[in-house]
This record gives sequence, C-alpha cells and structure tokens, in this order.
Amino acid sequence: KLKTGLILLAALAAGTAAAAEPVKLVVGYQPYDTISYSAVVIRALELWKKHLPPGSEVEFQNALQGSLIVNQMLANKQQIGYLGDMPAVVATTKRSVAPIDLVANTGLSPGQRCNVIMVRADAPKFSSPQEAVRWLDGKTLATPQGSCAHRFLGLVIETTKIKPAAILNQSIEVIATNLRAGKIDAAVLWEPSVSRIGDIVGEGFARIVATGHTFGISDAGAIAMREDFIKARPDIVEAWLRTELEAQQYVLDPKNWSKVAQFVKSQTAGITVPMAWFSIYGAIPAAAGGSPIRDEKPFVFDQRVHKLLAETYVYLHQAKVIDVDKPAPGALDDSIARKVAQAAGVTLPLGIIKAQEVSKMPK
Repeated sequence: KLKTGLILLAALAAGTAAAAEPVKLVVGYQPYDTISYSAVVIRALELWKKHLPPGSEVEFQNALQGSLIVNQMLANKQQIGYLGDMPAVVATTKRSVAPIDLVANTGLSPGQRCNVIMVRADAPKFSSPQEAVRWLDGKTLATPQGSCAHRFLGLVIETTKIKPAAILNQSIEVIATNLRAGKIDAAVLWEPSVSRIGDIVGEGFARIVATGHTFGISDAGAIAMREDFIKARPDIVEAWLRTELEAQQYVLDPKNWSKVAQFVKSQTAGITVPMAWFSIYGAIPAAAGGSPIRDEKPFVFDQRVHKLLAETYVYLHQAKVIDVDKPAPGALDDSIARKVAQAAGVTLPLGIIKAQEVSKMPK
C-alpha cells in the first residue's frame, strides 16, 4: 500500500510539474479584423503573463486573412489562431493533415463585421440596400477568396439571383487600391478595412450599401487550437481562455473603447484611431444595413453560434470547398471555455456592443 501511495504521489507531482512548465506559444491573429481585437488587447497589455506559467513566451504573428493562419496552424508553426467563421470551419476539416478544433467564440455580429457590401464612391445613390444589391448585377466585384466575406457574397448571390460580370479574388489591400482607382465596382469586405476606405470616418473611396443584417446573415469569430496541443497542455488552453475572457471584458467596457482603438492603430498600418473605434463601436446607417447591435460576445458556442457554424459547413460542402457537411466529433469543443466562464462567475453572453453615433468617436 505504501509503495502504491508513493507511486501515486510521484505521478501527481510529475503532472503538477508538467502543468506548471513554461510554454512557448505562437499565436496567429488578425489585427485587421475585429474578431481579433481581443488578441490585440492581450498583446498590448501582455495579459497572458497573468495566466500562463512564469517564464512562458508568446509570439504574435499577424495576418491579413484567416486562411494564412490556417496554413500556419496546419504546418505546426502556430498553435492558436483567431479566425473568422469560414476559415475557422475550413480549419477543422483538414484532419488528415492535423486535427484543429474550435474552442471559444470571439464575437457574433448581425452581419456588421464581415458581411459588408461596399460600392465605389461614384456609384449611384440607392434608396435601399436591396436596390444597391440589384445594381451589382453585371458589375465587377472583388472579395478575398476563402474568407467569411466570400461566403456572404455567395449567399447573397444565391438569395437574390444576381449575376455579377466577374468576381475577382483580391486581398483587402488590393481591393482598397482598385476601389480607389475605380477598377472594380464593388467589394465585400470586413472591418476595419470597411471603416478605413469608407466615407463615414475613412478615406472616402467607397460606401457601405448593404450588410448581413439586410439579409439576416450573421457572422462570427472563433479561437482555433491544434488538437495535439490541446491534449498535451490542457492547462495552457484553460490559461489562454482565462486571458481571452479578460480581454473580451476589456473590449466590452466603454471606458476602454478609446484604448482599444489606440491598440489596434499601434498593431496595424493605415488604420487610424477613429477608424479602429468605428469598426467595432460605430453605427452603420440603417439605410445601408446598419443594426442597433454592432457586436456581441457569447464567448462559448451558444445555439446561435452553433447554427451559424452548422450552416457554414453545409454551404462550404455544397460549394465543394470542404468534403464534409458537418463537424467531426470534437471539432467544436467549448467545454474548457464553459469551465472558465463558470469559474469566473460570469453570465453568458459576456455583453453586447450597441452601435454608437459617430459623434461619440474619439478624435
């Protein structure tokens, strides 16, 4: 009995030591996407130092779109990734290369983040979002292929039966340049590039004319992690999600809104404080598809998030982008996020960001 007890104690001690071991993490995030603003805060304030074992190191690698992060995760160059809904779903379907699971939600908006249709500045003035979408028939459009914006455009075409003359696969930077030069008629983009090139607080090369809110199509973000990392270091997964919870609460608190915008400006190029602020807190005009709610933080995969993800699997399967129409067992696992939320004593969703008048924007 004594021998068995000593073996058990040794095993427990080894487990505790492993749990307390410092870790080196590489995190892929998109400061050019509002679903990564919690990661922007984590990086700016070094919140991870409060939760990870002493001596841990975190390297943040930014990307212009989620598909680049997915590739890095599959190559085991990043363990954690902040992704929009479409690349997040795609990431979970490459299980023969490396199983990647979604572990938490970073935001859910009524189509105000990634489901945004913009037209060139000299396009006609439209009486409604529906009229604007009809104008796209026969026009040249652009969107980054494999993005949540690409998914939204596909759904709009499916719903309205419009037939654009061309849909070009272009990065957000190229789209901005081509809208500026009048080489394309319209684009589907995400924040904060929408705020940057738009005419509300931005450069004025394009106008928002419709959003996912117009069509009842929401958008979301997720934290993805490699499954081998999750199994090897569940303590680090939990620690990171405690960090994420704190960061989401920071983003939600009105007293921090100007600081969040400043952090985004410091981690991007070409995004000003007003653009960054408007991208997550500012009100898109109702006539252009604006919603009273800008964003929400469920933190976990509640029924609404599950519905959106399930629809995304089906859509991508029908579009022959992925070869399955539903997630693999364990691919959507928010159990640790729920444990973290319960331990913190928080109510879910964590909060809602009501769209603010532009007059409240920091100068």
